[in-house]
Amino acid sequence: MKCMKKLLLVDGNSMLFRTYYATIGQSRRMTTSQGIPTNAVFGFIHLLQKAIAQIEPDAMLVAWDCGKPTFRHERFEAYKGTRKELDEELIVQMPIVREYLDAANITRYEEEGYEADDIIGSMAASAPDMETYILTSDRDLLQLVDDSTRVILMKKGLAELDIVDKPELEKRYGLSPAQITDLKGLMGDASDNIPGVRHIGEKTALKLLHDFQTVEGVYAHLDQIRGKRREYLEEGKESAFLSKELATIYREMKLPFSMEDLALNPDSPQDFYRKYEMRSLLAQEEAQAVQQSWEIEAIDRLEFDPDGDIMLAVASLDPFMDQTLYGFVFPHGNTAAWLPVDKALEDPSFVTSRAWTTWDSKDFMHLLDRSGFPPARFSEDLHVASFLLYSQATSIDTLMEALEIVLPETFRDLGMKSKGGSSVERMKPVMAALAGQLAQKKDAVLARLKEEDMDTLYRTIELPLIPVLYEMEKNGIQCDRGRLEQLRAEFQERMDSLAEKIYELAGHPFKIESPKQLGTVLFDELGLKGGRKRSTAADVLEKLRDEHPIAELILEYRKYSKFMTTYITGLVRYIVDGKIHTTFNQTMTQTGRLSSSDPNLQNISVRDEEGRQIRSMFTAPEGHVLLSADYSQIELRMLAHMADEQAMIQAFLEDADIHTRTACQLFNVSAKDVTDQMRRVAKTVNFGIIYGQTDFGLSQTLGITRREAKEFMNIYFASYPNIHRYTNRVIEFCEEHGYVETLMHRRRMIPEIKDKNFMTREFGKRAAMNAPVQGSAADLIKMAMIAVKRRMEEEGVKSRLLLQIHDELILDVPDDEVEQMKKLVQDAMDHAMDLKVPLKAGIHTGRTWDEAK
Repeated sequence: MKCMKKLLLVDGNSMLFRTYYATIGQSRRMTTSQGIPTNAVFGFIHLLQKAIAQIEPDAMLVAWDCGKPTFRHERFEAYKGTRKELDEELIVQMPIVREYLDAANITRYEEEGYEADDIIGSMAASAPDMETYILTSDRDLLQLVDDSTRVILMKKGLAELDIVDKPELEKRYGLSPAQITDLKGLMGDASDNIPGVRHIGEKTALKLLHDFQTVEGVYAHLDQIRGKRREYLEEGKESAFLSKELATIYREMKLPFSMEDLALNPDSPQDFYRKYEMRSLLAQEEAQAVQQSWEIEAIDRLEFDPDGDIMLAVASLDPFMDQTLYGFVFPHGNTAAWLPVDKALEDPSFVTSRAWTTWDSKDFMHLLDRSGFPPARFSEDLHVASFLLYSQATSIDTLMEALEIVLPETFRDLGMKSKGGSSVERMKPVMAALAGQLAQKKDAVLARLKEEDMDTLYRTIELPLIPVLYEMEKNGIQCDRGRLEQLRAEFQERMDSLAEKIYELAGHPFKIESPKQLGTVLFDELGLKGGRKRSTAADVLEKLRDEHPIAELILEYRKYSKFMTTYITGLVRYIVDGKIHTTFNQTMTQTGRLSSSDPNLQNISVRDEEGRQIRSMFTAPEGHVLLSADYSQIELRMLAHMADEQAMIQAFLEDADIHTRTACQLFNVSAKDVTDQMRRVAKTVNFGIIYGQTDFGLSQTLGITRREAKEFMNIYFASYPNIHRYTNRVIEFCEEHGYVETLMHRRRMIPEIKDKNFMTREFGKRAAMNAPVQGSAADLIKMAMIAVKRRMEEEGVKSRLLLQIHDELILDVPDDEVEQMKKLVQDAMDHAMDLKVPLKAGIHTGRTWDEAK
């Protein structure tokens, strides 16, 4: 028989209540698809697993209150009488958590007439030779602390476990465990409606116990106590002794099990997790099984055919410029072959031996290039292919979940340095498990692309785009560090000047970036109206502009602070050899647009002077220019084509200003009478229609009444009736099928359109209207990039693609190729897709990005 040394006793009610109230306020309710609440159960399981991992008990018992009157109610009818009725959502979860314990093979117990505290106290008393831990949030249980028993108190929601032993109890309260009942006898306990002595609080009770040790000692020395305190004690004597009795845990229950019955041999509750849709816990359970069962075999060279020709790189999860390649894994039967990078370099020909299937071929290309390997040929990229099938899965971990791939650890955890980072020891089993499961799913993934009519999108756009993006990332764009540092100094000087003015108005210096300190200055010292929330957000400060000049200065200060953090400091740290190498992501936006990260170069504003100053930091090398090619009004052109809106198509065929043409319709004037204000309104309406804006949203944007906005929209749809029919048709399709498509059949799933909540459904409708247009524009710019790159290769130019910023391409062009590249890029972009309207790319050049814009 196993020698059991540690016993974990859990106060079930206390823990379930704690987890329920710690999670009930979350913005997103945790329920099953059938509407069953599970937040408390999930938190209970999480906390229990945390305690088990920390304590590593040999035996365990979860004790519960029975929910019926106990012997304490017989002594004092009002015991716990002030407790409010439990929330229905908590009551529903009580049997569910017991179901979990049974599924996990963890012993639970409750008995009529007693509380969980009594079960725990009796169990602890029966195991004097074991190291006992009591998990609770109820400080009453501190009375059970002794040389072999500790109490684990739950603190700060679910984040912290606080272990209290005898020395710690003495340190905090100056009391022995036995005196906890005396403390409750004197001060009472409002949560249990234990009365104690009126007017005796914790501070006074502690002083009395420090002086006289026990309730009995206090009353034996009443003659030494003076004034009102003595009167209160005399009046409350009966209550004091009753309260002590009520607070005392009964430790002599005859429990119907032995210590061997409590031996911890947990079962895997996977069926329970599936039943209540606890996917993260299920994945964690499955991941442990995967980690234990997957076998990795080290090899010195590749001498077999990997399953499905799959090869994955094993590398650190850093930005591509900083990644370390550890080696390669290949699925082979029930094992994963592991080829370390040093062994692989002895015979790098395996890289070129065939066309490989991998997970992320662009990342792989960078690793091979920087590690001294020849370029590989990749036939399939299963990351990109899978994302097309699950466009909502915009992180790698959610994509793993969608594919039903189970890994020993999540990529999110692997990427966190606080959890140990992405070392070779951690990455190897993860990538081995991924390789093996991809070998099993490859054919199904590629078959589904054909079934859902996305094979052409995958093979003619997404796959050919990968090497284009790889070269753009590798090329990087030149960035003037000296000018950035100069701009940093200028911005800091402006911030310092603004700060001095702010301090002068406030009357003293303070930390402007601190919402708390700023709130004190604005609402307490200056007496401005901040509402109950005392928010210092930008929208609140905008409303305070007219009340006090400090609001304007703070907004200005914040603008420069953001530019300093995001653009200047943020960009400087990414400069390598005078260049910035951003990462372009194909699998992070549901509409199909590329995104940019490490750093993000797509969020640099073109509308203000500071944004232009940042763009001017990006420069062409000596003897070169930057060429900018930007599609004009591409989303409106897409809308005209997709809706077959003849009036709008005709306007584009005539190369008319579409916003002026729309203004003519909205205001019933001729083109020559359209004012700048009219054109601005028309432009807002045009783009508002693309983004599914409502009359309320349009009224807010334009600062007009909702009725006026509604009238504008009515006139718009009367002028462009096919657009109205098109948007209605798209919404109806989405409501029926749950997704929408681009011209290239890229799908975006929109489950929100069938949601029970009205606002969520309305969001779904707006997304349904916007996604086909924006997604088709995204497909177009990708096709344009591929076409431009192909023409550049055909003509053998030295020019290079550098950036894609939404509908704009940036190229590095030698001075002697400028005219050739203008024609090449113009022709390639204008003919990238065959539409009912002409495509029109504006071409500009300059020595800096700003000049080229």
